[in-house]
Order: sequence, then C-alpha cells, then structure tokens
Amino acid sequence: MANLKEQSYKEERFEFALYVNNNIICKRNFKINDFIEHSMESAEFKRKVDEIVDMIDKDLKSKSRVYTWYYFNPMEPDASEEFSSPLIDPWECTFRFEVSDRKKVVISKIWDGYAYPKAIRDKVDISNKTVKIISKDGKVYSYDKDSFFKSNEDRLSFEHIVLKAMIGDKPDLLLQITKQICEVCSVHEEFFTNIGEYTLSEYYGKDKDGNPVKYDFNIDAHNRKLERKWMKLAAEDAKKRKEEALNKEK
Repeated sequence: MANLKEQSYKEERFEFALYVNNNIICKRNFKINDFIEHSMESAEFKRKVDEIVDMIDKDLKSKSRVYTWYYFNPMEPDASEEFSSPLIDPWECTFRFEVSDRKKVVISKIWDGYAYPKAIRDKVDISNKTVKIISKDGKVYSYDKDSFFKSNEDRLSFEHIVLKAMIGDKPDLLLQITKQICEVCSVHEEFFTNIGEYTLSEYYGKDKDGNPVKYDFNIDAHNRKLERKWMKLAAEDAKKRKEEALNKEK
C-alpha cells in the first residue's frame, strides 16, 4: 500500500468572511503573494470592497428574482404566505462582509437584507457550485452542480429546477472575491507596484480657518496624530498650571 503524505493545514495571513445576523455563512483563509504593506489602508481597497459587496448583493437579488418568478402566482397572490406577508423590519436581517489581516478586522461593511425572500436569506451560498441533498436520516450529501443537473436532467424535482435556474450560470464568488482582493493588494503591472501609487489620504470639508481637512485611511497613523495632539495639549495645560501656581506663590 502506497504511503500517503500527510497534508498539514497552514493558516495564512488574510481572511474574509460573510455573516448574516452574526452567523457565519462562509469564511476563506488565503495568502497574497507580493503583498504591498498598507495597501488595505487605501481608498482603492475600500472601493474594491464596495464592489465585492455589490457583487454579492447582485447575486442574491438575481436569485430573489428567480425564486419569485417560480413561486409567486399573480393570479393567486395569497397562495404563498411569504409573498402576502409584510416584509420584515429594516435591519432585522443584517449582512456583513469583512476582511481581516492576522485576525484583525481591516474593513467591515454591512447592508440590510430585509428585501431578500426568506428562502434566499436562509440558504445563502455564494460559491454557486454544489447541490446539497438531505437524506431521510438527516445526512447531507453534496454534488457538483453541473454533474448533478446533467445526470438528473429528466427527473429534477421542482425545487431543483428552481435551484438550477438560480445557480446554473453563476460563477463561484468565493474565488472571485479572493482574486479581486489579491489583485488590488499585490504587485501587479496592470494595477499597483508599490505603496506610493495608492491613495492613502483624502481631503473632506474645511476647518474653522477654511483650510481643507486631511483624513488618513491608515488608522494607526491617524491614532498617532491624535496622540501627538493630545500630548501637546496636555503639555500646554501642565505649563499653564505651573505658571498659575508660581504666580500664586508670589
């Protein structure tokens, strides 16, 4: 019998996760080759995360439209309790996407999932590549979607016909998310080659003197700036108190 090499799991530096009401839906641990330090503290990275969240939202909206088309009967609108019942309250179902670096959350974005049908909210799967079958004894079996739909083409249940319409032509978003994060944060001739090419700060509004106010995307640098400002104020206050004490002695 051939010796089998043991495969050891190596935890990588970066991670992204998708949550629904603090329940984890999926999580991926990955590495970024030629990572550009501090690139996740840029406007470009923030915009990329906005695009990723929009991509997830569009995926769920597409599935919502398919689900509604199959299950909603305009001739009998009350036939389905889900479509005749009021929507859940805003923010009752909250989606959250976040990216972490060495277990520290770098960016987190939330959006309201109240408008997705319950069937979509309860079965979020953005990998779009497997069909899960639950047996009578509760065991779960997963099958590749292409193989499953092809081998069962003539005997698909109504539920699986709907599922095929939902995910049949959809890509694996987990792979796309990983690829897009790696592209925006690593040395790439078509994108960035060093940290100096990123937007690390921007100006918003004006201060009391009418000067533009600069905001750093690097939170550590921002905190150090606040710390220096506080230390300066503390030193000025201590000096003032010392002068007042000397004047009283006179």
